[in-house]
Amino acid sequence: MNNQSKHVKLYEGSMITLRALQNYLDDEKTPSLIKNLAESARLAGFGTSETANELYVYEENLEKAKKVLTTFLKE
Repeated sequence: MNNQSKHVKLYEGSMITLRALQNYLDDEKTPSLIKNLAESARLAGFGTSETANELYVYEENLEKAKKVLTTFLKE
């Protein structure tokens, strides 16, 4: 990863699902980032769906992460 690495959205869902997916990615040594949009909206005084959360990976890890996602969704 270089200083110009970009994050790309891999998946969107509930925090429980995203944490489980993040564990799968960690097992494969693929770093990820979860944006908790529901909590951000709550803190700002707005309401939003509890499933308004997103998981991001580095652009250069996207293909590997997609394979992990496919396996995760099958289980």
